[in-house]
Amino acid sequence: MFPGGLCGAVRRDGTVAVPPRYDWVGKFSDGRAAVRLGGLYGFVDEEGREVVRPQYHIVDDYSFGFVQVDVAGKSGLIDRDGKMVIEPKYGFIRAIGPDRFAVADRRQLHGMIGAEDFSGTWAEFTPAGGVRVGVAGLSFEPGNGFVPINLATEIIDMAGQRIEARRTAQAPAFDKDDPSIRWMNKDGLWGLARADDSWLIEPRFSSASSLIDGLARVWVNGKAGFIDRAGNFVIPPVFDRAEEFSAGVGRTSVEREGIVGVIDKTGSWLFRTDYQRIHLATSFGKDRDPASMFGWYFKKAERWGLLDLDGRVVLDADFDQTVQRCDDGRLVAYKNKEWLYFKADGSPLQPPDGRLIDASCGSIPPYTMKIGDKFRLVDAASNPLTQLQFDEVRWAGPGVKNVKVDGKWGRIGADGRWLLEPRFDYLSAGLDIFVASIDGKRGFIRSDGSWLIEPKFDAAARRRNSDTAFVTFSGSTGVLRLNDQTWVAPPRPGVMCDVVHTLVSEAGGKRSILSPTGETWIDIDAERIGANLEFGLLTFLKNGKWGLVDTAGQVMVEPQFDDPVYFSSGFRGIAWARRDHNWCAIDRRGRAVSGIACVDANPTPGGRFECKVEP
Repeated sequence: MFPGGLCGAVRRDGTVAVPPRYDWVGKFSDGRAAVRLGGLYGFVDEEGREVVRPQYHIVDDYSFGFVQVDVAGKSGLIDRDGKMVIEPKYGFIRAIGPDRFAVADRRQLHGMIGAEDFSGTWAEFTPAGGVRVGVAGLSFEPGNGFVPINLATEIIDMAGQRIEARRTAQAPAFDKDDPSIRWMNKDGLWGLARADDSWLIEPRFSSASSLIDGLARVWVNGKAGFIDRAGNFVIPPVFDRAEEFSAGVGRTSVEREGIVGVIDKTGSWLFRTDYQRIHLATSFGKDRDPASMFGWYFKKAERWGLLDLDGRVVLDADFDQTVQRCDDGRLVAYKNKEWLYFKADGSPLQPPDGRLIDASCGSIPPYTMKIGDKFRLVDAASNPLTQLQFDEVRWAGPGVKNVKVDGKWGRIGADGRWLLEPRFDYLSAGLDIFVASIDGKRGFIRSDGSWLIEPKFDAAARRRNSDTAFVTFSGSTGVLRLNDQTWVAPPRPGVMCDVVHTLVSEAGGKRSILSPTGETWIDIDAERIGANLEFGLLTFLKNGKWGLVDTAGQVMVEPQFDDPVYFSSGFRGIAWARRDHNWCAIDRRGRAVSGIACVDANPTPGGRFECKVEP
């Protein structure tokens, strides 16, 4: 814990290298680390001395004694002392040697909104609360997948003179077994160059790919074809769309003049269709190797179906997305917000009036079958293991289900036999020791049905570790050791929940942060409070507004924002805060960051952590 909520750096022995006075400190490279203050970047050395004052909106990491910095939307290069050695006039510049620099006209910024960088990866939050990530230098072409962006670069010296012809930073390897031949870009077109930089094939292709099974896909004049190792066309460029060949498969999907189908390595049609799309089907979670490829996805009337490798229909085009194949050979399809399951030959694993509800790829039988408003358990082939009698079924562990019948919970194993007869008001998940309730009180029971702790608590829940649990009685909650029933954190009024490195306690509508053993760490009379100490500042709610408190319990920014405010490493020392209907970037002192435009919607949506003991 440290006061102020600002960032610094420590050495491996724990001594302070950079005092905590910045909004963000980056990683060290070449003896320098980027620091951010008020939205601007500078650099410090390994003794914490500020060698470049914060003044740049975007910076790179040092390499070969130089670093790329942004000045008014252009990139230049500064040395280790902060001196501008190459004026900012490029879209991109990076040292690739002590006296060689790659430059490009095209500008590609990445990172996260408000914390853009030159890292080559980007991330953005989705309205649903997830995160999308991507890699620079690639774009998605329908039917062709991810292909390199033509980011043309050239190599210059310190004087700015060109010392190497233009090339592309994202050049794909042509032949991984023979680096003497490589793809090279000249004036926006691709050709094959020998080791001595002479041309095997003069640049003529608008896009090029790696050699796979002796063939590489190329694009010329808007058409796709395939060349061999010598650069000769084996399959002429006549296709409007074509996937690359996959190693060991010997066939790929193409489209030509409205005909969609599959060709072999000579370019001959294996089968042709009038479908919208066809592409290779690969087993769920597997790499593209011959053993994992089991057919062809096809699209018809905006719906997806499945063909086998020879083009025969396994599942008609009736689904909202492509069909998955599990390791055990089952097929999984999605239709009208429901998952449907099939055998490898396409025959259904559920009756017309029934649904499997927990049989996703990777799950372990028994599975749950729902028919009407009742449930039964079935094996991997959907053969019944129990009668259709349960009112509710919940996962309890691999191959084990908790089931409710006539208002009572019991437990059933993988063979459909009772492990615990239905006599409990409640059963939690868990295989060795778990929570069970009888007559409104909870205790801890072993897998053989014997009690470790007889039911006596109003609420109880296992913690993330195996030895302790939260228990509530008489309006107080504590953390109990299960083996000897001694207290890790003594009971206190209210409830508790488990957070990394800490506990959160709530009583009387107020929350506080506790140590893992129950000592009070932060108590500021907050109605809600964040719990991630690692980011230095915690958001808290008081009287309808949100503020920020440091990890030593000192309020750093008084409550004034309309939504929670979260700092995270990906945003490099800023947070997005809402006030007066606008979301604006602020620094760790709560001040608005100039140069970053406010927006009218939350750029970082996400769910809130709910602190409660299991009911």
